[in-house]
Amino acid sequence: MDRAPRPALGRGMTGVRGVELYTRTTLYVVCLLEPFLFLVAAAALAHDPPSPPVAGALLALALAHTGLSIAVLHLGMAPAPERGRPFRATLAVFAVVSAALAALALSAVPSLPPPYDGFWYTEDPRSVVLVTAGMFTVGAVSPVLRSRPLVVGSLAAAAVVGLGRVLAGVPGPVGIAVLSAFIITASMLSFRLSVWILEVVRELDAARDATTRLAVAEERLRIARDVHDVVGRALATVAVKSELAAELARRGDARAVDEILAVRTLAQDSSREVRGVVAGYRSVDLATELAGARSVLAAAGIAVRVLGAVPPLDPRRQEALAWVVREAVTNVVRHSAAGECVLRLQQADGATVLTVSNDGVRSAVRPGAHGGADGNGLAGLRERLAAVGGGVTTRFDGDRFVLTARVPAVVEPERPAEPAGPAPTDPKERA
Repeated sequence: MDRAPRPALGRGMTGVRGVELYTRTTLYVVCLLEPFLFLVAAAALAHDPPSPPVAGALLALALAHTGLSIAVLHLGMAPAPERGRPFRATLAVFAVVSAALAALALSAVPSLPPPYDGFWYTEDPRSVVLVTAGMFTVGAVSPVLRSRPLVVGSLAAAAVVGLGRVLAGVPGPVGIAVLSAFIITASMLSFRLSVWILEVVRELDAARDATTRLAVAEERLRIARDVHDVVGRALATVAVKSELAAELARRGDARAVDEILAVRTLAQDSSREVRGVVAGYRSVDLATELAGARSVLAAAGIAVRVLGAVPPLDPRRQEALAWVVREAVTNVVRHSAAGECVLRLQQADGATVLTVSNDGVRSAVRPGAHGGADGNGLAGLRERLAAVGGGVTTRFDGDRFVLTARVPAVVEPERPAEPAGPAPTDPKERA
């Protein structure tokens, strides 16, 4: 059965969507710390503030850098085909602002010599501005660059910090550069690790969808192959005999009637064989469906528990419950944000009861969200169970959706097998 296409970010608040929301929120909050780090430089400049134009330019560039960091990070975490021209334009503006901020810090912000009254980071405003800008510049582009260029960028930003101390003639540029490289690289790795986890989850989700589509395609090919093998030869024979009958009819040959009758027989046989093939694919078994439910739910990343044993029911009632399992599991995978699904078989009040419950119910499928109408799947289940004296009900229990199917626990005696007829002699019948 085909699966309905899911949104690009997964189902509900789980899976890819949950990881993406968590990653984006975390990194955005980290980016919002950048202005507070610039305030450290402002505090260090309090005893020797720059001129008002320089201070205003630093403030404007710092705020623009923070906003552009979040914008570049936001667009960069989108899948590559969805970035487009806005991302390239934003990235170009971000590069210009970062370069301008670094240039202004090197030219207009002092770098104080040691000894410091406190830690160097609170006493060296130029290094503070350069390290902060380097941290968030490299972090913002982490979704679109590989690890090697990011490391190179971190080392380059640290080198600029050391260059600032060299230009100021302040001793200790190497030590400050090494410490800055550690700070910037550690920040970059935290950004990159978060983005890498998101990329891995996206790839796993895409691989799961591809696996499902391949399984559906393989099943279609298998059915097509079997149908071709079963009726292909018969249909080819029908075509040949039809042409022969038409030619004989044009000649007024009485054998045309025999050929037409043969065509009718072949068509009837082919129809019977097709029904046999379809019936073979439509028949389901409860134990097989329970095993398949484990596999399908596990492949969809949903924890599954099957409680109880398959009861000794007659084939019709077992098949009805098997269809319930198939439809219920399909709905869990397609229409819920479930993290867990429980299938329970039990005997109660002279009936066999199958309960399928899952968490992660979407608001769109709660009572009243769609007028209370059931889908075609539930209507079909009610018809199947009604045919064997059973029924199906659904209810919501908090954030859980519970489907309950009930069939009478009556075991019908097995009928004796009918004696087999004589083996067919016609090759067409043996096929």
